[in-house]
Amino acid sequence: MLEFPPQDKIEVFANEQGLICFRSAGDIENTEEQIVCLTIGQFRSVMKNSQDLIARADEFKRGLT
Repeated sequence: MLEFPPQDKIEVFANEQGLICFRSAGDIENTEEQIVCLTIGQFRSVMKNSQDLIARADEFKRGLT
């Protein structure tokens, strides 16, 4: 399992149904725990397009888009 502090604690795990799930504990924003699950195909699409997504996020972060 992967965790990414210091933002809201986010855990990434595979569940019993074969989905890739992201769980946010809501620690920082005092919100309820939220879970988003992707199918294996959806997760593969994210991985396949990860470099483009990262580049686009960098552009947004710098205010270029």
